[in-house]
Amino acid sequence: MQQNIPQPYTQKMLHIIANHWISCCVYTAAKLNIADHLADGPRDINFLANVTSTHGPSLYRVLRALASEGIFRETEPETFALTTDAIGLLEDAPGTMKHFILAELGDFYAPWGQLLYSVQTGKPAFDHYYEMNLWAYYTGHETAGLNFMQAMTRLTQFSDKAIAEAYDFSAFQTIVDIGGGNGALLMHILRAVPDLQGIVFDEPYVAAKTQEHILESNMGSQCKAVGGDFFTAVPPGADAYIMKYILHDWQEQDALRLLKNCYQAMPKGSKLLAVDAVIPTGNTAHPGKLMDVNMLVVTGGRERTAAAFQQLFEQAGLRFNGIIPLSIPDVSIIEGEKVD
Repeated sequence: MQQNIPQPYTQKMLHIIANHWISCCVYTAAKLNIADHLADGPRDINFLANVTSTHGPSLYRVLRALASEGIFRETEPETFALTTDAIGLLEDAPGTMKHFILAELGDFYAPWGQLLYSVQTGKPAFDHYYEMNLWAYYTGHETAGLNFMQAMTRLTQFSDKAIAEAYDFSAFQTIVDIGGGNGALLMHILRAVPDLQGIVFDEPYVAAKTQEHILESNMGSQCKAVGGDFFTAVPPGADAYIMKYILHDWQEQDALRLLKNCYQAMPKGSKLLAVDAVIPTGNTAHPGKLMDVNMLVVTGGRERTAAAFQQLFEQAGLRFNGIIPLSIPDVSIIEGEKVD
């Protein structure tokens, strides 16, 4: 009897669909804080359903599916424990992905379903779905905005060490981190260069929280947080300006406006360091290529090639000094300089 064996392309498509289902299960577990409820040891489904106010049999089906993927483990019937992969869902685990999952599969989930709209119009599906852009949304939803800040900090924290190792910041006296969130990158740099002074520049509601974090971290003598709008102006007179995962949020017109504001604030000889993905040409695999589609959906921004960065910097009046690779493949440092 002839067997109906799926063709390779059929298996590939089924695998892609299944990954979508798994993602939804992971989001549900993250939203319900399942990993944190298992932090002290295995728990049965009745306990988990009670503390999460969910329907036990349905929660069991989700956790059973996740356990089959190595996310949680069913240690005995209807009892679950953490696994190495599930640790990434803990609230405070080093490198936790929980905040990013809550943003990508929560705030961004419905807009991603409208990807066709973005492809047809060139406009962000997020704006179409919520009838406001991402930044207006987070201004009006502060809890979600702070979660997004945490997500970006946690997601990119491994790049902070790579940035500090790849670039000599000791030549500077002052540095401004534009859109610096909770200041993690800047404080990492400042700890490595004790004589350096720094400013974290971000939205006022972010800067207020960041100033608290700076003081709690005993970095107040080296660092402060300043609130403002970088499309209006940025703090002037610094030796260096750094922006991590900022330019990719914006299309060329807005990215150029931001860079021109930096140019106006920079004294002659000041450096601008953009930390972003640099997209290779052709079919070369790179994590930035999918992130580029995420930018299309969520912010209307884009990841860029080396040539696109050079053009953007030069249009802003900056000399394009080149690209500095990091020890991680996701991003590089793109360096510009004010020479006039």
